[in-house]
Amino acid sequence: MRCNIGSKLRGGHHNGRRSGAALWISLGLLACPVVASAEPDLAVINGVVLTMDPGRPSASAILVEDGLITHVGDTADARALVGPDTRVIDAGGRTIVPGFIDVHMHPRAPFDEMGPYGRLDLTPEAGVNTREDLFDKLRRKIAVTPPGRLIVGSRYQDDLIGGHPTAAELDAIAPDHPVILVHSSGHRRSVNTLALQAAGITDDTPNPPGGAIDRDASGRATGIILESVPGFQPLYDALPQPTEADTLDAFRNEFRMFMSHGIVAIGDAGASPDKLAIYRTLLQGGLPVRINFMASSSHLDWLIANRTRSEWQVPGLTLNTVKVFHGNSLSGRTAWLYEPYAHDPDYFGIPPERSQDDINALIRRIHDAGLQAAVHSNGDREIDMTLNAIDPAQAANPRPDPRHRIEHGSVTTPAILQRMVRTGVALAPHSYMLNHGAKMEDFGENRWNDMEPNRSALELGIPVGGNSDHSVSPPFVMQRIESLVTRRARSNGRVYGPDQRLTVEQALGTWTVGSAYLQFEEDIAGLIRVGTRGGLVVLSQDPRSIDPEDLETIRVDYTVIGGTVAYQRGRGDLPDHYSW
Repeated sequence: MRCNIGSKLRGGHHNGRRSGAALWISLGLLACPVVASAEPDLAVINGVVLTMDPGRPSASAILVEDGLITHVGDTADARALVGPDTRVIDAGGRTIVPGFIDVHMHPRAPFDEMGPYGRLDLTPEAGVNTREDLFDKLRRKIAVTPPGRLIVGSRYQDDLIGGHPTAAELDAIAPDHPVILVHSSGHRRSVNTLALQAAGITDDTPNPPGGAIDRDASGRATGIILESVPGFQPLYDALPQPTEADTLDAFRNEFRMFMSHGIVAIGDAGASPDKLAIYRTLLQGGLPVRINFMASSSHLDWLIANRTRSEWQVPGLTLNTVKVFHGNSLSGRTAWLYEPYAHDPDYFGIPPERSQDDINALIRRIHDAGLQAAVHSNGDREIDMTLNAIDPAQAANPRPDPRHRIEHGSVTTPAILQRMVRTGVALAPHSYMLNHGAKMEDFGENRWNDMEPNRSALELGIPVGGNSDHSVSPPFVMQRIESLVTRRARSNGRVYGPDQRLTVEQALGTWTVGSAYLQFEEDIAGLIRVGTRGGLVVLSQDPRSIDPEDLETIRVDYTVIGGTVAYQRGRGDLPDHYSW
């Protein structure tokens, strides 16, 4: 059984004028009758169920058959329908929520750091909290890497390690290896002299469109690269390439990690047909996590030509969205702003590579192809340019519900949010103040309540989807929930933008029903209701009952996808029953 709620919701929200609460309540007004079969496949009983369905906000039991929820109600009623072959999970009073949907992330193959394919993990989670931590890892990698081969590290945090490493510092440690260290934002790199030379970058190399080469007071290149600067790709191309089997195994580990945090569906933001082929193999083998493949705009021609071909009609795979870069980074402090950064009165960020005419033409082409545009824009000047492109595309070719999105939309104003309401766009904001809050100092305190505008967007009725932007921040959903609720930076204890803090219920809503809406899946996912897909998460504690500063300590005990237990805490081998 399935409830057909999508058409009403889509038609009702297109004008963008509902509050966030009203949007979710509208789902409840379309509630399906509670119907159960004689013998379900799965029963989850004795739980505290937060359904995200205002028509029935709470329950204690759920039944699932053939991948769909058939009963949401009381444990006593559910017990009466349990058969001898039904798997029963006794939640023991634990909290149950819909499966989490991460609408914007970048899945990757996590190879062994010290192996031939591995990149150094420079995150705090991997033990890099100081400059010496980073340099120690780099030395260990050099010891097992042949001279002349590129060494790559990812996601160092400059605010923790005391700024960006310079070429001079890296040369002292790695005189015989080119080195590229990618910042936590993904929008800055620190490289050594061998890497600069390989890229053909000298002190006299001009800044390319959309990028910048940092220079010291005497005009010498420091080794710090901002945004897109060409020339480094041949270094990457020369690296040893993993086998297909190794790559598939690495992605299997990535998706197992996602499920351990309650993630049942993702959006891969800006990927290639080669990566899509990996997903097809995994999904055909039984991968239970649904994938919204957001093709990079550089592959738009391929997507238009291939999205309806039979070989890409794979259950669990959606090809409807195009990821567009039009703007730069919040945590990398390269977003393009109307007013200067607080730390430098002459610095406004880096302008996007595309002109207004170029972004207009690209959005119009995506729109006319019947696709959804998901546009990366962080700075207020970038967001205005994006809205300037979406408005005329819709006016020239009215579509009933294009549901175009702005990814991140980090530095806003009330006027920009009102434009988003009128334009009818959705928003996938960051939720990483916990990890990166100290980086907001450079934007100035006067901006903090307009940054990562989750609460303002919900109050204005702008649909908001939860996301990690993994690996910019970890896909640890309860950590992301804590960041949304507290907006407190772990590194210095400071709250950045208290006006944008969400309640626990609102934060959970963005990661469930809100995310489902952004991916056109509100009729099958994001809430616990009869007829929706059986995606459930059993949490170790009720997130409403603990100190918000402790939300990230909550663990996922079970992840259920389509009525099948895809993850159980303490049973790390459980997903192996899938052939994927």
